[in-house]
Amino acid sequence: MIVCWRTVAVPDDERAQFLAWIDENRAVREAHGICAELVLEPSTPQGATVVVTIWPSHEVFDAWIATPERDRLTDSDVHRSVEYRPITRYDTVGGYTAAALPQEAIR
Repeated sequence: MIVCWRTVAVPDDERAQFLAWIDENRAVREAHGICAELVLEPSTPQGATVVVTIWPSHEVFDAWIATPERDRLTDSDVHRSVEYRPITRYDTVGGYTAAALPQEAIR
């Protein structure tokens, strides 16, 4: 399993649309193998918004990057309104995930 970490700059007036865009496109990403996607906001005024995605492997993630579906998702007004910083990939070497995390735990 790999984890991709990316900071993003989301304009305040686009935040709700950005979060909706993430939710609306979940099925497409899941069809291409994504295990999870989380948007993290800092608890204090300092810090950046972070998007974390979890994939079964580098190969599955690379295949997603090369799909026309991803190109379609990134060709949207909402996606263009956000400044995306480089993605950092991490190999998972330990730890665990809960079998089923309740939706309210991430809201």
